[in-house]
Amino acid sequence: MAFLPRLLAGLTLAAALLPLAQAQQQTFPQRPLQVVVPVAAGGGTDVLARNVGQKVSEILGQPLVVENKLGAGGNIGVEMVVKAKPDGYTLLFSPSTIATNVAVYRKLPYDLLKDLQAITLIGQTDVVLVVHPSVKATNLKEFVELARSRSGKMNFGSAGLGSSQHLTAEYFNQLAGTSSNHIPYKGQSQAMNDLVGGQLDYMFSPLQNALPFIRQGQIRAIALAAKQRHRDQPQLPTLSESGYPGAEVSNWFAVYAPAGTPQAVVKRLHDAYAKALAQPETKAKLESMGFDILQTTPEQATDFMRAELVRWTRVAAQAGIKAE
Repeated sequence: MAFLPRLLAGLTLAAALLPLAQAQQQTFPQRPLQVVVPVAAGGGTDVLARNVGQKVSEILGQPLVVENKLGAGGNIGVEMVVKAKPDGYTLLFSPSTIATNVAVYRKLPYDLLKDLQAITLIGQTDVVLVVHPSVKATNLKEFVELARSRSGKMNFGSAGLGSSQHLTAEYFNQLAGTSSNHIPYKGQSQAMNDLVGGQLDYMFSPLQNALPFIRQGQIRAIALAAKQRHRDQPQLPTLSESGYPGAEVSNWFAVYAPAGTPQAVVKRLHDAYAKALAQPETKAKLESMGFDILQTTPEQATDFMRAELVRWTRVAAQAGIKAE
């Protein structure tokens, strides 16, 4: 029965810690929170972080101060949060590049799954395959046939080497058995400008970025890389409908804290973001901007990110994509 005193001592400690955890959740936060966004101000990630952050600030009763920390494809901003004190006052609001970077960079100064605590997924934007009007394809079957007949000769653009757009295009090449020429740019807007101008044949673009050009007839939408058709383009089929089941890709966004952040604080942050996203005015505003809201538990967000790491690591390895 020697274990009994130890068991009782453990139960006593757990009982003593419970009020402490409850107190942490009730008193947090007591000062402004810093939200690191590892991309430039004014882009989709930044706009989403600021709009949702404003609602979360009202719920928590403290300002959420957004800081854009650029460099190394977003890795500098991620590292800044990884090294921050794990007290919930420094958060990371990142797009899906946080997962694709792990797949393509040779060395990273952090371990994504070990050094960050996922709070929740926030939202996503669908990805659409678009072509210049000169490309003689109006549906996916015609596009694949054309790409196969012009193997290695069609040009696609992306926001840069190893970007999510680059990986998505290579992923589809692997699924369809096609080959094409990658043209990397310093950002999504530059690539889109050249697609509209006819210097590129096609690209996989966030739907919200492509919609204005689709509506003006400057580019043609072929298929959506999503589970279901989009409310703004109900006539546009998905890749799954067009013969490529499972080819769902999205630009997703999530919030993280440094690993080791007290679970009571993680829960407080999660609940605040969940409450903000559940507000009808928040949902309406974000959907009008092209975002679809996602709400997950920290565990679900971690599982999702782990699955993304597996997929993109496999795609990058098969395509031989490496960034320095």
